[in-house]
Amino acid sequence: MLDELLEDAVERMESAVNHTQAEFATLRTGRANPAILSRVMVDCYGQRMPFHDVATATVQDARMLVVHPFDPSNLGQIERAIQVADLGINPSNDGRIIRLVIPPLTEERRRDLIRMARQIAEEGRIAIRHVRRATRDDMTEVGESEDSVWRAEKQLQAHTDRYIAKTDELLANKERELLEV
Repeated sequence: MLDELLEDAVERMESAVNHTQAEFATLRTGRANPAILSRVMVDCYGQRMPFHDVATATVQDARMLVVHPFDPSNLGQIERAIQVADLGINPSNDGRIIRLVIPPLTEERRRDLIRMARQIAEEGRIAIRHVRRATRDDMTEVGESEDSVWRAEKQLQAHTDRYIAKTDELLANKERELLEV
């Protein structure tokens, strides 16, 4: 039973790290990356829809994204949604596609993005620690011997340390990427 709890905890910790990595991908760097549009919500067809349900974005070069709407009649709504999303990017609409030129980051914006990245990493660490706490509580309720629970808790702490280190590594990589000029 303790092994099953540990396996579940590892899966949930891995999920927390993957979520943190996905959140890092949404932070804009100096390079074009379609993932920055993943949080954009577009008002069309009478409802709010995720960006990827109404258009695709491709990288044209290092500093430009090209947005191709699935339905050309939604071009204006997509453009408005990108402007409202506060990405620091001004869309350029030519009637068929939207071009997004990624401006170079200012030093102040880089510091803000690093602050946001650190906050995302801390949320990831907190999620991992919540998994550890919940699993530890479940382990004490299983009714196994104290020695086997103690050994399982040591393994759980080792997994926790490993996944927090992965989160820290992701943060360090994102900070390096944001400081790149």
